Order: sequence, then C-alpha cells, then structure tokens
Amino acid sequence: MGAKLTETLKKLKIGKWQAIILAAGLLGILLLCISSLPGAGSGKKNAANAAAGESIRVDLTQYEQQLERRLCDTIASIAGAGNTRVMLTLDCGSEPIYATQGKTDQKNSYSEGVGEESLSSSKEYVIVGSGQGLVLKMIEPQVRGVAVVCQGGDDILVRQQIVEAVTAVLGVGSNKVSVARLGLAQ
Repeated sequence: MGAKLTETLKKLKIGKWQAIILAAGLLGILLLCISSLPGAGSGKKNAANAAAGESIRVDLTQYEQQLERRLCDTIASIAGAGNTRVMLTLDCGSEPIYATQGKTDQKNSYSEGVGEESLSSSKEYVIVGSGQGLVLKMIEPQVRGVAVVCQGGDDILVRQQIVEAVTAVLGVGSNKVSVARLGLAQ
C-alpha cells in the first residue's frame, strides 16, 4: 500500500511534506465536521446547559418566599426575637446577562491633509444548541424593603440586632427595614 501511495503522489507531483500537510488539513476538516453534528457534544455539557436553563426560570415569588423563609429563620434565632414573621418586597424580576460576540472595525483614511476616521462595531448573541442565548450570569432582583414582626420587636436591643442582621444579609440600608412587635392575637 505504501508503494501505491508513493506512486500516486509522484503522478500528482506532490512532495512528502506537502502530502503530510494535506493529510493533516483533511483530518482537521473531518474533525470539525464531526464535532458540529447534532448530539456530538458531551452529554454532560447538554445536561449542564439544561440545568442552567431551568435555574434561570426560577419564579420571582419562589425566590421571594425562599428569601423570606431564610431571613425569618435567621431572625428567630436572635435572642429575644421569639416568634417571627418576615415580608420582603422586590424591585423587579431576575435579569439575564447574555453572552455576545462581536468585532470592532476602525478605518483611517487621509487625503490632502484631511484625515477621516470611522469606527463600526457589531455584536451578536451567542446561541446554544437549543436555540436559546447563552446566559453568562443572572442579576437577582434587588430588595426594596423588609418588614419584620416578632414577639421581641418592642425591645430596643433586639430591634437593633434584627436591623443589623437584615442589612448585613440583604445589603439594604437600615431605612428600608421596619421592625415591629407581634400582636397578642398572633
């Protein structure tokens, strides 16, 4: 088989190194074609993309309820707080930041002492196999305000500890936190 290949290369007037480069190029093209076939990627990658897509679709009310539960548990563990209820208000829903790819072209031209410069750019969203944009990160909704009602809400020291805990956990100003005493009927 080696003799036939050598004879064919001589007929085509292709040298040994040219044949090696040609073979490497064909192999590269073949690998690109195989990798672009549907389903040719790793199953793990597809599963990870699906999981990321599902986590993006978290309902705003679920997010709000989860924050309220965690905050309520944290505040209830403060000495003197007792039975606790928490309510949050959020600014808006989650905002996805999509991956983009683009290029910027800059052209300079000079004629008779007059210079012109033009700048153009274009961006396109990166699309994954399912036809959705590739999400780089999610910006979670910002907390607008917090109301805490607890048995120890009338104690100044407990109130101060609650406000400090809420502002530290949520990153909101103390002016956005209200603490009150839980009513007797509760």
